[in-house]
Amino acid sequence: MTFTKFSSETEVEFMSDDSDSRQNAVSGLLQQGLELYGTGDVAQAFLLWSEALERDPGNEEALDYMRDADRRTKPRGGPSDAGEPSIMEDARRLLRAEDSDTALELLTNAPTEGSLECEAMIELLRANLFQQYRRELGDLTQIARLADGAMDSPHSRNLPPSAGFLLSMIDGETALSDLVSVSGMDPFEALRSLSRMHQAGILTWGNA
Repeated sequence: MTFTKFSSETEVEFMSDDSDSRQNAVSGLLQQGLELYGTGDVAQAFLLWSEALERDPGNEEALDYMRDADRRTKPRGGPSDAGEPSIMEDARRLLRAEDSDTALELLTNAPTEGSLECEAMIELLRANLFQQYRRELGDLTQIARLADGAMDSPHSRNLPPSAGFLLSMIDGETALSDLVSVSGMDPFEALRSLSRMHQAGILTWGNA
């Protein structure tokens, strides 16, 4: 049997190809964002620039586009955004550390109302986290059940109202999909609450 030996030069070429592919993708996102910005679709442009930052954190070109567009679209005399850059940097740092949940919490509670850059990153985080929660929950036809000793857990006594409402619907017979549907909650928030209660050891799920 003959084994092919890859030289260090070959490995470097593979790494270079990956880097080139990523840079091409980032450049494409930046260009598409500019085109959308030119047509007046500022929100979608911000989403594309945010995605470029996700692929290439700290990309100065994307940051410049977002800052310039945000500055141009804000009305004169509007609220100060003095604290915004550090908040956005903190959010990007959390994103690089793969802590999207905390980054979303930071941005949704930050005093950055009216910032298109902030709103675009929130939308991107929500989209990514929605897919993450779906993967974690798996088959939504599974039945949600209270874990043993769940009601004695301190976590169950410190739930936000939305999660507490979902918890009150757990009867050991209702599927995850039905819980999301009949809760009346935003699907993202419902999946998020279920995921958090599962991580806290309050909920389990499985086949009927």
